[in-house]
Amino acid sequence: MILSEEQAKQWEEDGYLLLKQAISLPIIEGVRQLFSKMVGRIISELKSEGLVEDEGKNLPFETRLLKVAGTHANRFGRSWRNQVAGKAVYELHHAEPLVTAIGEITGTDVIGHPVFNARPKLPNQQLTVVPWHQDSGYFGAQSESALIPAAWIPLVPVDETNGCLQIVAGSHKIGLLNHHTEDREGQFLEILDSLIDESQIITCPMEMGDALLFHNLTLHRSTVHTTSNMIRWAIDIRYVRDDDDAGAIYWKDPDFKWVIRSQTKPITPLDAWLAKW
Repeated sequence: MILSEEQAKQWEEDGYLLLKQAISLPIIEGVRQLFSKMVGRIISELKSEGLVEDEGKNLPFETRLLKVAGTHANRFGRSWRNQVAGKAVYELHHAEPLVTAIGEITGTDVIGHPVFNARPKLPNQQLTVVPWHQDSGYFGAQSESALIPAAWIPLVPVDETNGCLQIVAGSHKIGLLNHHTEDREGQFLEILDSLIDESQIITCPMEMGDALLFHNLTLHRSTVHTTSNMIRWAIDIRYVRDDDDAGAIYWKDPDFKWVIRSQTKPITPLDAWLAKW
């Protein structure tokens, strides 16, 4: 067992759990390198269009996209899921002790969910300000009875000044709420602020290697990034309880199941997972 009795109770009662040092730093570094290559491709494209001159190749990962691309970064979207689906992301989903914790939460084989988000959050960037929502707002009503635990994983230290997550403790018990599309730049789904119990808001500062787990019905959002000199890099990944309906956003092949851990089924190899992208 990885989770203590207290942690298991917190998951049931509050719908979230912060796991300290759940992922080794070499795995985190692999994801950072994958994202860094994406930044390089973006900057090369901007340079070929004459929009930037110095590619900033010697700048650190935490600042390069901000200092070189600046506002041009917005045109590349709020998440790079398809562009960075590679070995490092596959290995992140297999990271220990995260996977063991997920297995204890679901009580089944560990099955991967296709939805992950690779998020560079630039300072004062409205595009990446994520409002209050439940993940099942995106997955559809059929996912309300499913268990689709998410793991939000920072690639730099995060706190309330640079865009860490906030959770509404216990909100997974109220069921699926009505969501609407916000009228701001990000066009995210959101719920009415009047539905938030402010007394239950938990702010979650984190270090590299930490993972914040939360239920697909748990209300959450990211805080505004006000730090002026760095990017808040993060990735959020998901799993699904075996045989649950994973929602409207799923593999185009209905017979494909991403098996991450099982005592009875073969583990899905990297090449089979990559082929789905």
